[in-house]
Amino acid sequence: MMEDSRIEHKPNLFLISPGPKYNLEHAFSDRCRGLSESFSGQILTSGPDSLEVRMGSFSVCCLGDKKGHSLYLFMLFIKAGFRLIKEKRKSGVDRSGFDLIVTYDPLKTGLIAYVLSFFSGIPFCVEVNGDYTSEVLYREVKGKYRRRLKRWIFCSVERFVLNRAVGIKLLYDNQIDYFKPLRHKPVIDRFPDYVNTLGMSNRGEEKIVLLVGFPLFVKGVDVLIDAFKTVSSEFPEWRLKILGFYPDKKQLEGLIGGHKRIFHHPPVDPSEIPEHIGRCGIFVLPSRTEAMGRVLIEAMACAKPRIGSAVGGIPTVIDDGRDGLLFHSEDVSGLADKLRLLMAKPDERQRLGQAAAERYRREFTRDKYFSQLSEFYRLVISCSL
Repeated sequence: MMEDSRIEHKPNLFLISPGPKYNLEHAFSDRCRGLSESFSGQILTSGPDSLEVRMGSFSVCCLGDKKGHSLYLFMLFIKAGFRLIKEKRKSGVDRSGFDLIVTYDPLKTGLIAYVLSFFSGIPFCVEVNGDYTSEVLYREVKGKYRRRLKRWIFCSVERFVLNRAVGIKLLYDNQIDYFKPLRHKPVIDRFPDYVNTLGMSNRGEEKIVLLVGFPLFVKGVDVLIDAFKTVSSEFPEWRLKILGFYPDKKQLEGLIGGHKRIFHHPPVDPSEIPEHIGRCGIFVLPSRTEAMGRVLIEAMACAKPRIGSAVGGIPTVIDDGRDGLLFHSEDVSGLADKLRLLMAKPDERQRLGQAAAERYRREFTRDKYFSQLSEFYRLVISCSL
């Protein structure tokens, strides 16, 4: 009997990730290493410069777009996508092409994935990394009717994409209930998104309450500032640091109101985030809408006590009273009470931080994530054959 010398086929993925990505190494290196154990393929993204690099079994193509023109970039993604699919199919190494197109969200990149899928015949699946039905996301749009129109367009695009995807990855169970029933039965699974926690560790405690993120209203920056002001006189050793990109600095400065212990730190490269989270005393995410909150998992890896608003997927990563604290979104007095509790009790900060770190090691490690993701991709591919 002849020995079967065939090599097991490693499925090929074509991942579409929105930009701009300023640090490809931080954004994709660990992700590519994890995926390379079971898959090979291509990642298409954008950034300030055009680059093509190899990471594990994946090639990363970064489209240069310094000005951030949405329509131009959309067409650039479509053009580059067809080129990469054609090159893959002509490759002397593997003529089978891609087995699955994966898109980061059901909006712009979702439409890109649909177009590429429609003309190439490659099935696609979509990750849903936000709640695009939330009115909060459209608050900055001027004019009531323009807000309604933008929300209607976004929800219509999401509905269109979800109804054509063969697989859907969620962050919390009822994330797409607004769009049900779907016209077909895609593979649906729910588990946390990838979070690069390399370098994350507890680097000691400074008396700093930290918020990392933007935009201002969506992340509830105003709620945290008001809550901190409420308790600041009781705890003069504590400061509030707001780290992120806020183009309207006058709005942020107006909210701070000259408070001497509240300060804004300009945005930093992702590689610097571990230093900021690793040294804070309390980490807070007071969002008005949030699909998961990656920074909450980064804070878990740093063994930091966390406070989050009970919206969206935040309760899936904070078990209230066990590994963090929850408060009702926009409840300034409720958040102030949580801050007061943790500022006054170092033992409670340590207990919640340690519990968060232990849960991180059980549920949110890279190995756990890639195991769940690989199983999901393989199931989607098998169901689309």
